[in-house]
Amino acid sequence: MKKLVIILVTIIIVVSCNSTKEDHSDHDHATAEKTTQNVTNDEDHNENGIHLTQQQIVTAKIETAAIKKRKIREKVAVTGTIEVPPQSKATIYAPLEAFVYKTDLLPGDKVKKGQIVAVLQHPNFIELQYVYLEAVNKLKVAKADYERKKMLLENDITSKKSFQIAEGSYRSAKSLANSYASQLKMAGLSPTTVAANGIQQYVYVKAPISGYVVENNLNKGMFLAANSEMMEIIDNDHMHAELNVFGTDITKIKKGDEFEFQPSGIDVAYRGYIKLISQKVNDQTKTVNVHGHFEDEQNRLKAGMFINAQILLGGKEVYAVPEEAVIENEGENFVFVKKSADEFIPVEVTVGGSDNGFVAIKTIQEDNYNVTIVTKGAHFLKGKLLQMAGGMEGHAH
Repeated sequence: MKKLVIILVTIIIVVSCNSTKEDHSDHDHATAEKTTQNVTNDEDHNENGIHLTQQQIVTAKIETAAIKKRKIREKVAVTGTIEVPPQSKATIYAPLEAFVYKTDLLPGDKVKKGQIVAVLQHPNFIELQYVYLEAVNKLKVAKADYERKKMLLENDITSKKSFQIAEGSYRSAKSLANSYASQLKMAGLSPTTVAANGIQQYVYVKAPISGYVVENNLNKGMFLAANSEMMEIIDNDHMHAELNVFGTDITKIKKGDEFEFQPSGIDVAYRGYIKLISQKVNDQTKTVNVHGHFEDEQNRLKAGMFINAQILLGGKEVYAVPEEAVIENEGENFVFVKKSADEFIPVEVTVGGSDNGFVAIKTIQEDNYNVTIVTKGAHFLKGKLLQMAGGMEGHAH
């Protein structure tokens, strides 16, 4: 900024010197030095501003406002990932050894709960259905014998011991049939369907939840070992952020605090709130897990995405200006102060944190916050300043 101010001063010096040569060519070197001194004094009185016509002000859409105080919240920088709750993520495993008969889903395909996602076949499934049907038949016989012995006992026609033996056989047969029925269900077969229609050749694997296929490890004809992972489905409707907060910062965080993030490659900024805070510090990372909720109405985020986020803490009232009012030049920051209806001068500032489109002003030239600054169109003024600098260099040559 100082360089830009020097540019303005130099421009005025050059113009003044040229004017002196044209109008007073007989003046000596001392007069030129006096003119330079006067220009320097003008700088001290902030008379080195940029002058615009009313048309330029309208065209550049320049707006001004006084510097005011507003709440700027402190931000804690954290990293994290986008995740889904356990009930929104399903991994499908092979219940038994099997061969893949059919699979036609690809990662990204949307499925509904109960939809067939793969078809399996194997002699093991045939054997399981056979022993189940055999157990069902034995159960029928044991049940009939039990009911007959019970009736005979009630009429004192059979002994109690004979009834107890029949009762034990019936209960054992029932337990065995129920056991095989449970195994059929785990294998993806319906005991009722098998009992009614007989042995089924294929096992139809169904989606346990609605969502998107994120991984499919199957191909037609491949052999699956028991308990091998076949497919993964994720429901993105209830995504959340798992944030990692350093132990030194965790005491600042509380439930309900807002956080914001913008994933790489996505032009949308997301905002949410802290829902849960873990009570343990990770021994390896020295961070605490913080669970945050947010909305993804456009459904652009994906589970597992890495994010850089900022947790917004309760702030305090400070002098602040719109972010677009602050111009950066070679590592220095400045704002344009309105001196009159058509004159603006650059004033150096140091900035603090930002929040919701505003940035804190920590220091300003002469500690004078009672000024009117350019809130919109500051980049136009910077361009004019650089344009003047370019014109000055051309004139020098």
